[in-house]
Amino acid sequence: MKLIKWNTNQAIEAYTVTKELGDMSFNNDDKELILKNRQHLAEILNTDLDHMVAPRQVHSANFKEVTTTDGGKGMYEHETAFKDTDALYTKDANLYLLSFHADCTPVLLYCPKTKIIAAIHSGWLGTTKQIVSKVTKHLIEHENCDPKTMLAYIGPCICQDCLEVMDNVIDLVKQMDFDTSPFYYQTDELHYQLDNKGLNKQMLLNLGLLENNITVSPYCTVENDDLFYSYRKNKDSGRNITIIKRILE
Repeated sequence: MKLIKWNTNQAIEAYTVTKELGDMSFNNDDKELILKNRQHLAEILNTDLDHMVAPRQVHSANFKEVTTTDGGKGMYEHETAFKDTDALYTKDANLYLLSFHADCTPVLLYCPKTKIIAAIHSGWLGTTKQIVSKVTKHLIEHENCDPKTMLAYIGPCICQDCLEVMDNVIDLVKQMDFDTSPFYYQTDELHYQLDNKGLNKQMLLNLGLLENNITVSPYCTVENDDLFYSYRKNKDSGRNITIIKRILE
């Protein structure tokens, strides 16, 4: 399986790319291999790297609007990617937005009313900074998106059974602006199991998205490391990609 499709709306194409297509991250020192893998992906998607755009993720809550004129940034070399950015959104069609992740949670959004798409990277640190809330709230309040019709996809990432954390993480989780206690439980004096998918879904629900419009992937990157790169399990530099574009009508 090369691509796992988000089957939700004919106006968009959205996938998680599995490791069968090879590493896509410039964290890998073999830049020629990464570029070759990316070009292969573009061919499978019937596009090219100039119609794709990638951020340089740092586990922030920073996001940026992009357009087709930004196509190619971050695709040929790491230096041209948008720095210190963990989410992108666009009103333009035929532009793939990329989110890189290895155990972190990718979140895609689509607003049928305004035809806006977004790709968000939300590891546990980005989750505690509430990047999904901040992007979604911005789209609702400043881009006229209707939360009742917005669609969301929470992609493959580490599951709660595999995401063991300690007090330093839970202390940040407790500081989020809603009751987060249902999303972690303590296993001994030092350790907790954290539900990052659940936290991100709850942020979307809190902003008015409907339960039926949120798709949560059943895959865990640790348990399904035959399909996905998992840093927590294998400590390698490989990254999965979750991508979205709006189709030109």
